Amino acid sequence: MNKRLYCSPDRKLCGVCGGIADYFNVDPSLVRLIAVEIAFFTAIIPSLLVYFIVALVIPQPPEDYAQHYQNTARRFYRGPEKKLAGVCSGIANYLNMDPTLVRLLFVLLFLIVGNGLYTYIACAIIFPSAEAPQDYAQPPYGQQQYTQPPYEQPYEQPAQEPQAESTQDPSAQA
Repeated sequence: MNKRLYCSPDRKLCGVCGGIADYFNVDPSLVRLIAVEIAFFTAIIPSLLVYFIVALVIPQPPEDYAQHYQNTARRFYRGPEKKLAGVCSGIANYLNMDPTLVRLLFVLLFLIVGNGLYTYIACAIIFPSAEAPQDYAQPPYGQQQYTQPPYEQPYEQPAQEPQAESTQDPSAQA
């Protein structure tokens, strides 16, 4: 099956961002965040107009779309270590870095560019909550997760070879 651009079947708003994310195999939350940021920079109305025109142009997926394609990209989630909404903690878990650094970057984004607050609110709305699926589980930053690999058979100690008997006669040592 050739890879084609379709609206996402699990849509939020017309499925445009989800379809683009499926096509490029990236997290749909990331594409939605980029769309929101573009909307903020273009005074919202022009980007909404373009978004709905694109929604009319991109076709709906066929019936067997879900059977042939599954987006396997790693996902953003709001983290369990919350200060406000868990956005910085979730981004830090995704990037495997300290949440404090991400929080500082958001403060700098707010002070220098001025849109850090809008971006944070958009992330809090777009990113799913901290109840991440089990396969997402990662150790927090700075901690390692130790797992024992599955073995087909239990480990057995190799049998020790019998020690060679000395060639000397014990009665001769007296």
